[in-house]
Formats: sequence, structure tokens, C-alpha cells
Amino acid sequence: MVRRFRGLSALSVILILAACGSGATTAPSPTTAPSAVAQASEAATPQVTENPCAAANLKTMTAGTLTVGADNPAYPPYYEPDSAAASGSPWELGDPVNGNGLEAATAYAIATKLGFGSGAVTWVVEPFNNAIEPGAKPFDMYLTQVSYSAERAQVVDLSDGYFDLNQAVVALKSNPIAQVTTVAGLKDFTFGTQAGTTSYQYITDQIQPTKQPRSYDSMDTAVKALQAKQIDAIVADLPTAFYMRDAQLTGGTIVGSLPSVGQVEHFSVLLAKGSPLTACVNQAIAALKQDGTLQSITDQWIASQGAPALK
Repeated sequence: MVRRFRGLSALSVILILAACGSGATTAPSPTTAPSAVAQASEAATPQVTENPCAAANLKTMTAGTLTVGADNPAYPPYYEPDSAAASGSPWELGDPVNGNGLEAATAYAIATKLGFGSGAVTWVVEPFNNAIEPGAKPFDMYLTQVSYSAERAQVVDLSDGYFDLNQAVVALKSNPIAQVTTVAGLKDFTFGTQAGTTSYQYITDQIQPTKQPRSYDSMDTAVKALQAKQIDAIVADLPTAFYMRDAQLTGGTIVGSLPSVGQVEHFSVLLAKGSPLTACVNQAIAALKQDGTLQSITDQWIASQGAPALK
């Protein structure tokens, strides 16, 4: 500054300094930072956000209600029966409405995370083979041992897994297959299971039997075929294998559990393709895993019984 004023008269310097100290103003910089008070005020103001997964914001079939589908018969241990069947109930074996069983309890737990109380959950019967087909659905979500597969996920939405499982072989103790201890030893027997399931795919892809496997409309029909000795064994997920052995068969046995192939198989909640609920169902499942609810449900409804591992 001294150099800039050198050569000016003293009076000029005084006038310039006076002007600089006067009330003259300059245009404020457009990048001037907000004051500390303004920053504090802005930070203290809560940001208003809307939870898209709150029950009031979810687009369900019926406003304020979550409609859940299941196959019928509803098999234990996924759906447990009441001590006395409700008059006029359409459900056979298990009754989803009571919330007892692996999948009934899981459905109500998901509903709770989404903000639907038990009174806001309604159940509808839908055959498994219809549920996995493309097209409109008579439910918001569906739980009936729907194993995830990439092919199936092309026509319906499948959630993250809520229960991990592997396959097992069920037979009658009197059948020679009951003595088999290896996967290779299964090849010469006749297998059956429900059509369109990953159990059927496991038979064809992994066991690769020399005799054509038989497919049935339901596991109940497969059990009748086993009892009639039309097939040597059934392949089913392990929890279902336990139920067949303990509740459906006389003289039944679990030959063994089968090795897992690739990613661990899991049950998914099924929704219509592109359902607006899918992301929220996944969010609910993640929360139920984190808080231990799903593990508690599994511990309660899936008996911790072993089965020999087939090598």
C-alpha cells in the first residue's frame, strides 16, 4: 500500500483513506459463507423424509390390508394345525391364520415390520404351480417353500432368503435304497417329487438316475406313490423330509441329506413380477435377520434333528 500511494500529496492520501473508511459499500460476494448462526439453525431443523415402506405408503391389493397366499394343504412344520379346526376353514392340515409354523410365523413377522398388525393380514389359497407362473396374482406375497432359482425369478419376484435348506432322500425302511450311503449309490433307483420344484431339478442334475424320475402335482401325491411302492424314494427339502418320515409315512426313513451344490438353497417370498412391495419385503427380512427373529422362528418350528450326510 505504501508503494501505491507514493507520489501522491498528503491531502490526496488523507482523502483516499477517508473514503475507504466511510460508509461506502461494495457488492457482496456470491460465495459468501453463511453465518455460524444460520448454519446452526439449518442443522437444527429436521429433514422431513417419507418412509416408502410404511404400511400407509404401500400399494397392496386392498388398502390397509396385506394379503398372503399359501398352498393347500398347508403342510407342517411350515403351517401348523389348530387344536380344533375352525368351522368352515378352507385350510387342510395346517392353518396359516394361527401364525404357527415356520412360514406362518415368518409371514406375520414380515407383516409386522411393514406396519401391518395381525388383524390386517388376510390369507388366500393359491396352488403352488399357479403361484410360480407369470401373470397377475391374487395375493401381495406368497410363502409355500418357494426355492429360489434364476429361471423362476424371470417371471416372478423372489425375495432374499428367509430360510436356508438342503435336499434329502426319504424312503421306506424296507426298500434297499435305505441302505445307500453315497450319492453314486442312488443312481439305480426310481425317484419322485413335486413337479416344478428344485427337488426335481436336483434329481435330474445331480443324482442323474438311470430311470426317469416321476413328477407329481403335490408332495402329498408323491408320498402316496411311495407308500404304494411305485417309486423307491422322494427327494424333498430336509424339513419336509422330517415331516414325511414322522407324520406321513409308516416305516419311513431319511436315507440321508444331499450335498449342497453352488449357493446354499433358500426359500424366498414370492411376489408378482415388478411388485412395488419387493424392496420393502427384502428390507423387512434383513431387519428380522439382524434382530434374531428369523433365527428364533427357525429354532422353534424346525426340529434340530440330524440326518446322515450322503457323500
